[in-house]
Amino acid sequence: MASGSAVSRREQTARRISRCAQDLAIEHGFEGFTLEELAEKVGVSRRTLFNYFPGKEAAVLDSPDCIRPDDLAVFVAGGPEGHLLRDLGHLVVNIYTRQEPTKADWHRVHALFERNPRLISVAKERFEVMVTEVRQATEEREGLPQGNRRARIAVALIAGIFQDTLQSFLTDDDGDFPTDFMAGVDEATRLLA
Repeated sequence: MASGSAVSRREQTARRISRCAQDLAIEHGFEGFTLEELAEKVGVSRRTLFNYFPGKEAAVLDSPDCIRPDDLAVFVAGGPEGHLLRDLGHLVVNIYTRQEPTKADWHRVHALFERNPRLISVAKERFEVMVTEVRQATEEREGLPQGNRRARIAVALIAGIFQDTLQSFLTDDDGDFPTDFMAGVDEATRLLA
């Protein structure tokens, strides 16, 4: 029990560091602040920052490991429901809920990219690494060869549903991202039936 709460505190601290780094990058630009200034704003030492993030870019983009190995293992084993698209949906929801982002967090990220467009390509590269990991897990789960079209299309569908749901979520005050996202997965399943 103690280790679970320690992990939770660690994730909360990482989130606090990242939000402060994003605020500084929005206010001053990515190059406009130092790690010392970030540490001062967060109220930790510079050394402590490096216990959470390897550098400023990682702190600003909030880039801890996104996919938990146990979630990936359940997916590769055919779970949690036994339906490929819905199980991919659950994997995305698990990634999303691990970070527990609020609408304010999503709007902060949008402002971050508007102020620092260079970071878009870095974030895209990191996203592509995660997409590749999910595609490879899909290939393993389905017993498909590397680069198989079925796996690519399944992951592309989920990415499209994610994008559509995120756009709606940011403009709908009553939206709940996990619920709306899984509704989109269900709609895609019906369309493809």
